[in-house]
Amino acid sequence: MITTAIKPILFIFYYCLYLFPRTDKIWLFGSGSGHSFSDNAKYLFLYSSSKSDVKCYWISKNNKLVKELRGAGYDTYYAYSIIGLWLSLNSKVYIYDGRANGINFWTSFSACHINLWHGSPLKKLDRDVDLQNSLYWQGFHGSGIRRFLARFKIPEFFIKPSLMICTSDKVKCYLQSAFNIGNVLTTGYPRNDIIFNRELVYDQTSNNKELNGKVILYTPTWRDTDTESRQVLIDWERLNDLLLKENTVFYLKLHRHDKSIVIDRDYTNIKVLNNDVDVYPMFKDVDLLITDYSSIFFDFLLTDKPILFYPYDKESYLNNDRPMYDDYDSVTPGYKVLDFEQLYVKLELFFKNPKSLKEVDVYNKTKDSYHKYKDAKGSERTYKYIKEMLKI
Repeated sequence: MITTAIKPILFIFYYCLYLFPRTDKIWLFGSGSGHSFSDNAKYLFLYSSSKSDVKCYWISKNNKLVKELRGAGYDTYYAYSIIGLWLSLNSKVYIYDGRANGINFWTSFSACHINLWHGSPLKKLDRDVDLQNSLYWQGFHGSGIRRFLARFKIPEFFIKPSLMICTSDKVKCYLQSAFNIGNVLTTGYPRNDIIFNRELVYDQTSNNKELNGKVILYTPTWRDTDTESRQVLIDWERLNDLLLKENTVFYLKLHRHDKSIVIDRDYTNIKVLNNDVDVYPMFKDVDLLITDYSSIFFDFLLTDKPILFYPYDKESYLNNDRPMYDDYDSVTPGYKVLDFEQLYVKLELFFKNPKSLKEVDVYNKTKDSYHKYKDAKGSERTYKYIKEMLKI
């Protein structure tokens, strides 16, 4: 964490970088807050690293990850190493899937910010958030000291990208509004390439099936509130008994910024994944996705497998965390369950007949609305458009 006393010095350094020369032949990649190798940045990096006309580097704040990627043959540097800082100062091209701190915000001024983002928005983003308790609202729409303090606290959240990508024209409109940017290209997300091409070169995820039966993935979304002690409304012991009976493994994957403690003991058939793990390589093994408001379900639609929605705190979420772009029920193609008893009944139904949880017509309509492309060429199209924009 950066102390308030040091931040003014960093801001002076940051703005002085306007005079620093940069090259567009060095592309830097980073994901999330800089600690993981995942999401759109990962898959575009894997594709771009195979090309000879630009030099690609993965920048990370995770030394263990740096060593792992180097061992796999990729050019990777610790963000605060001498070479990592030198690259961050010299590169004109910052490619990330969230905020510039996925690489290094304080070295990013005057660079070309290419934000791949990390989902098709269901929840309102950035300047579209209209809850006055939100730092987004305060930073974009607050007056005087409130705006200044929000931007001082999290400056990386208020950077306008040079380019963004999306999966459909519908998603493009939302991103253009949220980030006040016209340059949003419909390329498909690079991370979805692995859904159609399972032979992609690097798979960090080692969480394969631990049982020979079914696999369920549960991905509750990030909350702006209650991120430290929130309890999911699930009877874990009863759920585990059902999973054991049905020879099924249940993976829980929290958002990468979620610190909630939701399970206080070990269970035979329930596994908690590391917050930074990339779950997209797991999609080939997942038989059922359970989520609430996470946009991961938009991508999971491409697998043609069933989705079950568990929005047990919907009213609280809409009032205290995030409003939504669309009516929730109209864009979530699957059963909605509001308590554990309803969830349990639908899981029993799934085990009897997996197809019973999927309305094909509604499912396909949503998929077509959120995905212009259904292929493994998201990285290829994105790489091509970036080069065209940079004129290289």
